[in-house]
Amino acid sequence: MFTRLSPKLDIVFKLLFTGPGTEEMLISLLSAVIRPLVAIRSVLVLNPETPKELSTDRAVFLDLRVQLADGRQVDVEMQSQSRPGIRKRMLYHWARLYAGQLARGMDYAALQPCICIFLLDYRELRSDRFHSTFRVLEVHDHEPLADQFEVHLVELPKLPKPGSVEWIQERKLADWGRFFSAQDDRELEELAMSDPVFGKAKGELDRLSGDPLVQYIAREREYGHMMEQMHRIEARNEGLAEGEARGRAEGKLETERSVLVRLLEHRFGPLDEGFRTRIDQADTERLSEWVLRVVSSESIEAVFDEEP
Repeated sequence: MFTRLSPKLDIVFKLLFTGPGTEEMLISLLSAVIRPLVAIRSVLVLNPETPKELSTDRAVFLDLRVQLADGRQVDVEMQSQSRPGIRKRMLYHWARLYAGQLARGMDYAALQPCICIFLLDYRELRSDRFHSTFRVLEVHDHEPLADQFEVHLVELPKLPKPGSVEWIQERKLADWGRFFSAQDDRELEELAMSDPVFGKAKGELDRLSGDPLVQYIAREREYGHMMEQMHRIEARNEGLAEGEARGRAEGKLETERSVLVRLLEHRFGPLDEGFRTRIDQADTERLSEWVLRVVSSESIEAVFDEEP
């Protein structure tokens, strides 16, 4: 039985746009996100290879680095699930791409703008906007500092409804969102009828889905993602359990301190700072011992004596 692979799986996404004859598809996707003033005529994929151990290494992130004809570099990444520090990693991704251009002796003026595109299969930002663009702007009048920095977030779960304002503004990108999220042949066929590039994309996805080696790699990659998510859940649960235990211990400690202070003040009057400091620094065992001494001790000093 034929099972179509999900283009939202990072390895399938990368293979989909790096195979022979896929340049038109890649140009279409990049144009839909970047909306260049001058049409993109050609692209050069700088890292078409995939790591050999990607299926078992959960730390491997599959990005697609592309150089446009005008010298700009674009980094595209499909993310199926949120990861800790994802926004900082986005900034690091851009910084690495930008700094990677600078060779020894090169003038800073020669640096080209770099663009990072993150296609997310989850909600990251608070707004309901499908496509968000970040640049470096002055906070008051929004004057750009430079045109070098540009980061795009496309959140697939926020796919705009047909006829909405954002759907009209992002029509081509919304169609790509539909392609990545399509549930059946009917949706893919509708897209193919509207634009031949989606017919090519469907054909390439079907070709990959029918390749036993790609099927194996995709299954292993999905397994790696599942294990990563399980480890993260386990770590979070352990952290919660540790936090709850720590909270209970701290609560018990504060209760014993409060009880001891009330008993001491009831018998001996207001406490001076020295005694309060000793109480604040004591552990549960010592506090319990002092509570028992309050009843039989003739003076407050006797309560705190090491050997009464």
